[in-house]
Amino acid sequence: MLQRLDALLAVALYLAAFALYAPFGLRLAQGRYLDYYNLAFDFDPYRTLRTLALSPPDAQGFKHPLILLLRAPAWLLVQSGVAPKSAAVLEMVAFGSGTVVLCFLFLRLAAAARAEALALTALFALTSTQILTSLITESYGFSGFAITLVWLIAMVRLRDPNRLSGLRVLAAVMALGVTVTNAVQPMLAELLVAWRQRGLARAIRQVIRFGMVVGAIAALLGVAIWFRELWAAVHHPVLALKEIWWQQTKGPRTDILAELKAFFGFSFVAPHYSWLMLPEGTNMRDFRQSAFALPGSIAAPAWLAFWMVGTVAGLRHHRYRWIALGLLAATAFNLLFHTHFQFRGSLFIYAAHLHFTIFALGAGLAPWLAGQSRRLRGAYVCVVLALAALIGANNLPIAAQFVSGFDQVDTPCPAPCADGLG
Repeated sequence: MLQRLDALLAVALYLAAFALYAPFGLRLAQGRYLDYYNLAFDFDPYRTLRTLALSPPDAQGFKHPLILLLRAPAWLLVQSGVAPKSAAVLEMVAFGSGTVVLCFLFLRLAAAARAEALALTALFALTSTQILTSLITESYGFSGFAITLVWLIAMVRLRDPNRLSGLRVLAAVMALGVTVTNAVQPMLAELLVAWRQRGLARAIRQVIRFGMVVGAIAALLGVAIWFRELWAAVHHPVLALKEIWWQQTKGPRTDILAELKAFFGFSFVAPHYSWLMLPEGTNMRDFRQSAFALPGSIAAPAWLAFWMVGTVAGLRHHRYRWIALGLLAATAFNLLFHTHFQFRGSLFIYAAHLHFTIFALGAGLAPWLAGQSRRLRGAYVCVVLALAALIGANNLPIAAQFVSGFDQVDTPCPAPCADGLG
């Protein structure tokens, strides 16, 4: 169980993560990246900037039905005199730092000792998806926070299913409200907890009830946000269906090997940028090719080896096995889902939806080491810290290059430069 020292360490980790991410984010806010769509990774930061800090706000659409409810922190900063871009970025940094804390608490509740949990959390904080989604005003940083919270709550409830009942509903509503497809993960977590306690048949009934409660709350909030649009849809249903239809993803799709490379590799160790010239004249940067700087060329295979060992260990551990099965199911769902749901070959854009589940699987060796010899535990911590140092040496310069690379934007397309394909 968590102790007072864990709470103090969580605060320290939050402050450290905030101190790491905030300067990057504020530097990014000085340039023009947040004014445009599709300058990098097919992200649309301008849209979320409007959602969080500009007026009138952008409620975004059915894919992100409740994201407008996250407007308050940045809006309050704007009202206190902070520039809108800086306010929005600081909110992203706050959520990203919170995700780091949730990761640490998850590891501690998974029976990882403090030294191992701290080392693994440092590794997580330095991964490429975690860094970039903590800086860029997009839905993915919020998704990462909500998904990590879902699995932290599941970890608690595997021990005592009566705990955090209300918070699990809140986490599920947040996950769904940020991105609709994220609703699958709290449903899987609920099934996991109920299955272990009550058997499969009763678990299915519990998940159905849970889904109805979450759906009802989300629907009420959705009606409050989208009342005018829903009223218009009632009067013009065909037009509304056409608008929904045209929001599906378009363009060429990659194969499963490209997905594995992006989600298990680039999500953790950033390669050099690849460039894609878009029809509107924007030269978009993305992570598509396995071309790394020297630290990354060592870190990438080392991370994959570390992940495979940790995943096997976690699935074999008598206490970690259940949560590992849930994490594996969530990862498999997202992999299969994104074989179809892709946008012109861009995959890193979706990495946040799998990032924590993949990482937590790879951390599965840590529970094995509880109670082992100090020498063995020390060796593991040294391996994790060495891997974190390599990943940090690779990813931090890439992040620094990213946040300073948009002081001027070379595209003939006027901001925000929507391509009309999303």
